[in-house]
Amino acid sequence: MCGDRCGRAAVLLAAVLVIVAAPEPGVSALPVSADRIWFSPGPGTVDYLQLFANPEQWARARSVISVFKFYAQHTQTPAPSIVGPNTYDAFVRTGAFRTLTSWKIKTALEAGSVKEFWCTADASGMEASIRSSLDAIKAIEDAGGQLSYLAMDEPWVSGRARVCGGPALEPTADRVATYMSAVARAHPALKIGLIEAYPFSSAEAIETMVQLMRARGVPPAFLHMDVDWHRLPPNEFARDMRRLQAFAGALNIPFGIIIVGYNGEADPLYTFDVGGLTGLIAETFQTWEAMPQQIIFQSWVVTSTGQFITPSNLPEDRLYTHTNSVWELFRRLRGASGGNIGSAVPR
Repeated sequence: MCGDRCGRAAVLLAAVLVIVAAPEPGVSALPVSADRIWFSPGPGTVDYLQLFANPEQWARARSVISVFKFYAQHTQTPAPSIVGPNTYDAFVRTGAFRTLTSWKIKTALEAGSVKEFWCTADASGMEASIRSSLDAIKAIEDAGGQLSYLAMDEPWVSGRARVCGGPALEPTADRVATYMSAVARAHPALKIGLIEAYPFSSAEAIETMVQLMRARGVPPAFLHMDVDWHRLPPNEFARDMRRLQAFAGALNIPFGIIIVGYNGEADPLYTFDVGGLTGLIAETFQTWEAMPQQIIFQSWVVTSTGQFITPSNLPEDRLYTHTNSVWELFRRLRGASGGNIGSAVPR
């Protein structure tokens, strides 16, 4: 229980971003660009499987989602503890991967490509990395799914380690090229893109990473930013996000920002955090047409007890659930006019 902290969070959230608890019946979803909105629930959330068993509980949010992203751990057997009850076998029993195809929602997977434990002196480490991703793709296909996107989980974060040749960027670029080339040979239609952490890496460093990939013949199919906005001085978010969007646009690479919270102790605290980031995005890009080409609602926040269960996903008509945030923050961004004070799209 979060007590007074949750009460204060609710008041602050109302000041930053008005979130409507229950959309009125009959409100239709506003149109979005192709593959604009992505959704990736917390990997261990206890009601994750209910997203597929009870689709009526998130009909509005689901109507604006183009891409649903799983973590690679969801495909692994035996299941790692991070996924809680959301094991591969549970997804297969629920028909999750097949259901997304029937809903015409594309499936994405977030997977490691370069990690410290795969940075070996010989080729065995990258062979294990490639095999891990190919096994995950096969698991999704075996369950009736069809993978459209593969998001590499911040290869240059692990790549900064000395064992991976860091802090130089080139050794990781070589490993990324090895990984992408092998996965692409097996799955030529798969769009393989890059997630990177900012400001862990500067805008200039991220541009260099992309250019290193292009020089090796493996340009990313998209560039998604994991922004720790709490660490940023005023105005740096706007300056660098506009810069990176323009850089990616010049190379015809879709640019995206991940909307994620960092307080896993209670749903209202998590939602307050994502409201603050959404306000920064609205203030920076001003209009829907100028927004990032891809907006990713994702959680990997962990509680103080080590669980990946925040926020709850359902139902969408209850404040502070993840699907409520997807619907209401989508409406906020769709009707953005700048500034942190605002409301959702008028009904």
